Amino acid sequence: MNRHLAAAAAAVAFCLVLSGCAADNAPAEKKGPVGIDYVIWDANALKPYKEIIAAFAKQRPDITVNIQALPWEQYWTKLQTQASSKSLPDVFWVNEPNAALYAANGALEPITSLPAENFPRGLIDSYTSGGKLYASPREIGTMGVWYNKRLFDKAGVAHPRKGWTQADFLDAARTISKKLDVFGAAAAPWTGQETYYNTIYQSGGEVVSADKRRSGYDRPETIAGIKLWVDLAKEGVSPSVQQITDTPVPQYFTSGKLAMMWSGPWNVNTLKDAKLAGDFAVAPMPKGSSGLVTTVQGGADAVSAQSEHKEAAQAFQAFLGSKTAQELFGAAGLGIPAFNGSSGSFTAAFPQWDLTFFAEQAANAAPYPASISAEAWNKLENEYLTKAWRGELSVEEACKQLAAAMNDVLAAEPK
Repeated sequence: MNRHLAAAAAAVAFCLVLSGCAADNAPAEKKGPVGIDYVIWDANALKPYKEIIAAFAKQRPDITVNIQALPWEQYWTKLQTQASSKSLPDVFWVNEPNAALYAANGALEPITSLPAENFPRGLIDSYTSGGKLYASPREIGTMGVWYNKRLFDKAGVAHPRKGWTQADFLDAARTISKKLDVFGAAAAPWTGQETYYNTIYQSGGEVVSADKRRSGYDRPETIAGIKLWVDLAKEGVSPSVQQITDTPVPQYFTSGKLAMMWSGPWNVNTLKDAKLAGDFAVAPMPKGSSGLVTTVQGGADAVSAQSEHKEAAQAFQAFLGSKTAQELFGAAGLGIPAFNGSSGSFTAAFPQWDLTFFAEQAANAAPYPASISAEAWNKLENEYLTKAWRGELSVEEACKQLAAAMNDVLAAEPK
């Protein structure tokens, strides 16, 4: 077995461990006042979520919610251990790749009462498997272009505007980098969510097919979406792989050494407190040859199929997906609420920037690329695309080798 199939086999092995978590083995529901556990991965969200929990308690005083935040580095390892011992939290945060894995193995309780029309279609699709919805979308994570107004003005380059194109973006990045001896833009092989996933879809390509059976990396459109960034790195317009390894992209931007940073709305709390905050602005994503401009992703709330308090857990999950809870989430500056029409609670908290487009872009966004074995092929992306970034392989060859390796992994997924 080659190493790519071995990676897929590891994911399948985890699936077999999880398969013992099916709802058929769930203990009987306990009656009366109950306490449920709610686990998240962001300690900064604890205080705001206690306010959300307090609002829920007014509706369901018979349910006590005990919230805990685990560090991201420990989060999924801990959940895997809990899944194996059938002790998952009653309610917990999930993302697209892990939701697909847990749902496929009976660890998540399907949702039957969430009005799908209240949320962007892309997010609903991301958490739907086999025709069933398995998690309640929490936030909208489309991408935008954060830029340094002072650098644009100093270089005599027009600020990004609604409707600008990939060509406009490239011209601005190259001009500013050449005139000011700073980096115009930045991307690395592990920044797909924020950079090249978006240019892939803008260019008419795809990362993985809709049926999750084939890689899209050998498509010419996908290769074009990757080549855009590799070319910038070769020209010195973007920092090299080693430079971004040593100094993360946000540090380049907040220190005034990077003109544009592609990223999401989650940066607002950090950027508003930066020394150069007055120089920063944000613009919609540039357009390519397709009708798509970005991917849409965002965490969601799932209920364990093994919960001893399933009714209580589902009641809390339903509340988390309500307009009331979503607006509290947005007002706390945690992110743009997934509930349609609630983005104003977030944007109003940061009047210094026009953030409305983040939610508006969801209508022209591709679902975040994921499958059961996403963790395995994400590692392959890093492996092969790093070779392209470093010039060890041409972009075309790196992408074709990546597609072949990724197809091996996808073929080993349970169908």
